[in-house]
Order: sequence, then C-alpha cells, then structure tokens
Amino acid sequence: MLVAGAGPVGLTAALLVADAGIPVTVAEKRPALSAASRASTFHPPTLAILDRMGVLDDVHDRGQVADRLQYRTVSDGVFAEFSMEALRGETAFPYRLHLEQAQLTPIILERLRRHAHARVLFDAELQEVAQHGSRVVARVRHGAGSETLDGAYLIAADGSRSDVRRVLGIPFDGEDYPDKILRVMTNDDLDALLPGIAPVTYLFNGPRSVSFLRMADCWRIILRVPKDVGDDTALDPGWILARLREVIPSCERLPAILMKDIYGVAKRVAGRYRDGRIVLAGDSAHVTNTRGGMNMNCGIHDAFAMALAIVAALRGEDPAVVAAAADERRRVATQLLIPRTDRNVAGGPAWLDQVRAMAGSPAKTLAHLRSTAMLDMTPPVAH
Repeated sequence: MLVAGAGPVGLTAALLVADAGIPVTVAEKRPALSAASRASTFHPPTLAILDRMGVLDDVHDRGQVADRLQYRTVSDGVFAEFSMEALRGETAFPYRLHLEQAQLTPIILERLRRHAHARVLFDAELQEVAQHGSRVVARVRHGAGSETLDGAYLIAADGSRSDVRRVLGIPFDGEDYPDKILRVMTNDDLDALLPGIAPVTYLFNGPRSVSFLRMADCWRIILRVPKDVGDDTALDPGWILARLREVIPSCERLPAILMKDIYGVAKRVAGRYRDGRIVLAGDSAHVTNTRGGMNMNCGIHDAFAMALAIVAALRGEDPAVVAAAADERRRVATQLLIPRTDRNVAGGPAWLDQVRAMAGSPAKTLAHLRSTAMLDMTPPVAH
C-alpha cells in the first residue's frame, strides 16, 4: 500500500496497515518530518486510536492532561465549568491530552520503522499517479532522480495543498474565515492573572474572546485577528497587549513571550474522498478552524477508518468497504465537523446562554462533553 504524506494522519494510516502485516511505503515531499505545530489537542477517541497503535504511553510522557473546560466572562468570572470525568462511562480516556503535533510524528515514525515491510521516503514529491486495474502507480521525484511506487491502494494524506487531490482534479470548495489566528506561547503563571484557570479556558468580554490551553511546558494564548490587520501589526507586542486588555482589563503587562505566530484559517471539504483505489484523509480532505482542536483529530479518525477498511479489503472482504468508509468520513466532515467548528467560532450572547444552560443540567453537560470530545464522530476503536 502507498501513503502520501508523513504527518500525523499519513503515519497513523501507515502504522495501522503495517501492524496488520501489509507492506506500506510512505512518500513525504519534505526532507524531514514537519516541525510546524498548529494542532495541539488530542481528544478521547484519538487517544483510543493511539493506544491501539501502541504509542499512547510515549505520547502521555510528553503531553499535558486537560480534564476541565472552563468558560469565563470579565463581568461574571467563571460561569461554567465542565469536568470531563463525566465521560468516564463513555470512554476509557475521559480527558484531552495537549501536545504539539510535531512531537507525535517522531513517536509514530519510530514505531513504524520497526517493521521491515514499512518504508518511509523523505524528499519524495508526487508528480504523477495512475490506476491500472487493482494497482495504483505513483511517480515521485526522489532526491536528484525519480522513483515509481506501486501499491494496491493509496491514502492521500498530503495536506491542504494535496498534490494527489490536484492530480485527480477533485475540487476543494469552501471559504476563508474572516479572522486569522494569533498564537502566543508563554511560560508565565497565568493563575496569577486568572485565578483558578483550567487547562482549557475560554474568556469572553462582549464580542471579544481569548482561549487558553495549558501545554506541558507553557500556555498557548489564542487570539482572533481581523483580516484587515497586517501580520506585522498583529505580532507587535503593543498590539497583543491591547487585545489582551480588551478581554482582561486587569492585564497590566504582556506575559513573557516564548514564541508567537499568525496564520489564516479556512473551511473546505473535498468534493469526494475517493477515486478508484485512491482515498483522501486529513487536511487533503477537509480543513476548518482551530477552536476546539477537531480538524487534526478528524484526520486521524479518517486514517483509522480507511486503513482498517483497506486491510479488510486486502484480506478478502468486499472492496466496497473502502468506498463506504471514505463516503462515511466525508459525511462526518460535512454534517458534523464543519457545523460544529463553525458553532465554536460564532460565539455571541446566545452561545454563552447555551453554555450556562448546559452547565446547569447533567444530561446537557454529558451531551456537550460528548460533542466537544468528538465521541459521536468516530468509528469504534477495538483492540
């Protein structure tokens, strides 16, 4: 089997297939694993997948458990808090784990390389792909030359600018969100600024908001930046402090900044997830905003569902299981992922009233936690 892309999604698919005893080749166009880390949240179903893959202990060693979701306003302070322990009867992992995605991929890659029948090619950019009966043939530029790869299936997990999707002519329709994302990393003690802050905290002041994520070695502070504000302006310490003061009037100084960056976000879904024996997964199939940390998790779930379907097909089951898995993952993206992440961004007084109502009802609390934990968006994970 072939996999395009050595990010979290591609490596997950490759390891699941290799663990089943099926030869797999991964082609990654970068010269090494990406060090970029926009995603940082691993939800309970994803933790179950990582556990099945035998990498969860190593991931835990590097990550930060987040077991509470907290909502605050400037005027009311903490007005709602949800303990993920309420999910104990729903999942073996009633918490989130915060870890930079760039720390996950080396763990999976090391595990994958234990298989003699697994091969990972870096600096291998896909140039052509064709299907001949029951085989997929891909030509990649590899180093100074080129190489032809052959497999029964190809999982395209090569990112939002997917070469495979482009070669197949699959549309990637959608639109940009009106705001960009500004991330600020600090190792300051934010409890001094917001006493009792939870590992996942959302703070609102009218239409303005800021998110806080506790990482193992720092805090991520996430702000929205209007598109008409230039990146240089948004990265200026004075501009950042002014935005923080809009939601935290008591903030007298900027926290110590370890790192800061800014990027745009969009919502797009591929017109189809399959073309014969080629299927799309992860960012090549869908992208959306980062609040709630769902897009990367959904991509890992894509990889899990499609890899297991391919294994089943190669073991003699009806090949239609692969098409069915791809179609189901597209349904999840269009009907669940995009609407849910849109709701997370919309906010507003009506949303805060909903949060208050959910916090006051055990049944609504459980439904809210199931939704934010993506428990209704994932195929069953069995060992």
